[in-house]
Amino acid sequence: MLDVKNGVDGKFVEENMCPIGLASHLLGDKWIAIIIRDIALFNRRTFNDILNNNMENISSGSLSSRLKLMRDLKLLEIGTSEQHAQKKPYYLTESGIAFVPILFKLAAWTATFRAPAQDIVSLTKPYLDEDAARMNWLLERLRTFNIHKSEEPEPLWWA
Repeated sequence: MLDVKNGVDGKFVEENMCPIGLASHLLGDKWIAIIIRDIALFNRRTFNDILNNNMENISSGSLSSRLKLMRDLKLLEIGTSEQHAQKKPYYLTESGIAFVPILFKLAAWTATFRAPAQDIVSLTKPYLDEDAARMNWLLERLRTFNIHKSEEPEPLWWA
């Protein structure tokens, strides 16, 4: 993958970076984690749903560029909607689903050392307690919704 903007061969960069540096390089943008959160936990699947309901007020230009980047990184794929031909829902790939436990680790860190919104902390608390069975359940449900697309989640299905 060539980083046209910076003229850098991404494969070369990828093969020569330490894993933490590479993860920061690929995912070190605040919007990527927030978009994965919105899709995984709040079932915001369309561009407008993410844009209009995002608590951090992402701009349409930022959202558009991040969604493209996330597709390029194979974190997301675009589906089709039976209700509306022009609505394109976003689904997490296996790679995107595998990022969700990292989001909860970030939430655990901020809940311990900072002061995030307590109502959200209370929703995430069962996953912050290192409960492997609970996290495995969540990941399997995400696969049902995103990979198999065999079920549509209820609002706050994970809480």
